[in-house]
Amino acid sequence: MFKFKFFKRGKPVETEGVKFSYSEREILRDISINLKEREIVAIVGKSGSGKSTFLKILSGIISIGYSGKIRILGKPKFFQKAKLGFVPQEIALIPDLSIEDNIKVFGLNFGINEKKALKKAEELMKLLKLDESWTKKPSQLSGGQKVRLNIILSFLHDPEILILDEPFVGLDFQNRRLVWYFLESMKNKGKSIILTSHLLSETQEHTDRLIILKEGKVFFRGDLENLKKKLKIQFISEIRISKISQEKFDKLKKECYVKEIKIMEFYDKYIMFGLNSERSKKTLSNMLDRIGIKYEEKSFREPNLDEVFLTT
Repeated sequence: MFKFKFFKRGKPVETEGVKFSYSEREILRDISINLKEREIVAIVGKSGSGKSTFLKILSGIISIGYSGKIRILGKPKFFQKAKLGFVPQEIALIPDLSIEDNIKVFGLNFGINEKKALKKAEELMKLLKLDESWTKKPSQLSGGQKVRLNIILSFLHDPEILILDEPFVGLDFQNRRLVWYFLESMKNKGKSIILTSHLLSETQEHTDRLIILKEGKVFFRGDLENLKKKLKIQFISEIRISKISQEKFDKLKKECYVKEIKIMEFYDKYIMFGLNSERSKKTLSNMLDRIGIKYEEKSFREPNLDEVFLTT
């Protein structure tokens, strides 16, 4: 009697030891991450950290020159391309064609017929509130409308895994809300999403997990609370000072280093400190008095992701 063996489906995305160099410059070094089902993960990092390069490798835009393993739903990436949808930073619309003809062409590129492409486009346009005549050309759309149409055309084949490279660039607050609403709707429908963004406070609010790249390597993975613990920044203290001499500022830097207090920003008469506990507030106050720095406290509060990110 035959027994059927059921294979457990792999995670939407798993990478192991992904490396990539360009003109002898190492861009990615040993990137190992995973993306779970029904999860939104944001990859963040300073310019040049390798975020966009990694997404291009993951989506197949860059198909050679890298090493390491990439598995999509438990299988090698090559066999699972249809499961992926990629939205590039650059608007990829065909300017001389109408919206309808753009949909048909992009649908053919994904191997789906016109009827199916138009039906899917109609569904996505409702979610993204793109209520425009299909006879219009991209040149007749606003910047936000072009970005939303770019997303729609990238997902006509109904992929399980959505990959978006800086989808919020140039969007105003209303358009960003529309895109976030769309991504959360996709997550609720079972999609898994990985994206990059410089809008850290919004990213913190809408994603399940953060992955921070630094100099081509994974510096951190987790949520804001765990990042604060890793960097030992649980509170922010902002002060306004009178003029400070270089000698006093050097003393301040030295004592902050010893007491594990971070000077996160300093310009003109403003200093922002990162503190590991509420008790450190008294330590900082005593330090400033001892050095002879006159100051006025402006705020003492918990940091947001943008502020914590300053120290990575």
